[in-house]
Amino acid sequence: MRPISAVINARLESSRMKQKMIRPFAGTTLLDIALRKLNELDFFEHRFLAVAEDELKNRAKQYPNVEILERKPESVAPGPHEPTVTFEHYARVPTQYVFVINACAAFLSEQTIRTAYDIFQQTSYRSYAAVVPTRNWIFTQDGVALTHKDPDALQNTSHGEIFYKATHSFYIIDRDYFISSNGRLWTLTPDDPHLIEMPLDESFDVDTEREFEFSAYMYKKLHKRK
Repeated sequence: MRPISAVINARLESSRMKQKMIRPFAGTTLLDIALRKLNELDFFEHRFLAVAEDELKNRAKQYPNVEILERKPESVAPGPHEPTVTFEHYARVPTQYVFVINACAAFLSEQTIRTAYDIFQQTSYRSYAAVVPTRNWIFTQDGVALTHKDPDALQNTSHGEIFYKATHSFYIIDRDYFISSNGRLWTLTPDDPHLIEMPLDESFDVDTEREFEFSAYMYKKLHKRK
């Protein structure tokens, strides 16, 4: 068995949507949904909430199986940063492999996480990423077709080659490679990351106000929350 720890990254000042982790969300919060999930994942060596702000640290106190992984203030400041800044704390995870779970993936199930964990243990790839299949038409900014390149082929999304789109719901990295490569998560060559297909209905992420409202409505409906 390869030792692996789970990490959920969170911050208060998201660049696109402020305070989204602690705003009311279907009778709870995105952070609490993520922490409840993390608290139950007993097959990991460690389960970390990676945060810098005291308010988020205090939220984790009611989840006895969740440890705090300290982040530096500059890593949670608004705006994009170099991976060596944003993810500096990955270098301090005590296991070689790190399973990163997106705190905004409210619909991601414990079963899907367990399936990904089992795939990790049954294989020997250095990194992994969650994906969903697509046959959609995708173009470059210049209008060059990246998929559905044959104009004589049947042009619909039910036929043609299957491509895979990253969901950002979870990924697995090698801490030692992250350190030695100055912040790289993978090489973006075949099987680095190795792709793990996940259910489409669990892949929805929350980045905007409209996505937040829609997700809260659907989460309440699915979980019958008032």
